[in-house]
Amino acid sequence: MKMFFLTLLATSSLFANKFYYEFGKKVEIENSISTQQSLSTTDSTTNHNQINQYTTKDGKKIKFKNEILVQCKKNAYCEDDFADLSLANYKKIGSTYFLIKTSNNDDIFLIMQQLDAKDDIKSAHPNYIINRLRR
Repeated sequence: MKMFFLTLLATSSLFANKFYYEFGKKVEIENSISTQQSLSTTDSTTNHNQINQYTTKDGKKIKFKNEILVQCKKNAYCEDDFADLSLANYKKIGSTYFLIKTSNNDDIFLIMQQLDAKDDIKSAHPNYIINRLRR
């Protein structure tokens, strides 16, 4: 039954706009503005140097890398949920927080929707870039 709902969610997302949930509120994406190169000089072979910039339906511009910030519910074990979705590149950054790095080929919005549907996960949203400074 659970697989049926996940399949239904994945199929319906093919025909829907891009969106994710942030603290229980649906955030719809209008379009992709651009992909920029990072100002940092980290390893150029990784795909984590690209910055995705989108506009929401509200007109707000958001920027983020291919990273998802996940907050687990208190006393929940989320790592099995990551394994269910074949997410291996994650790092625990707090008592209930994880940072998941995705590749450019992955649909980050679909992954966030699938994570949000899990019972052990409180929220899953992009790891926003608030302000970038050159060092």
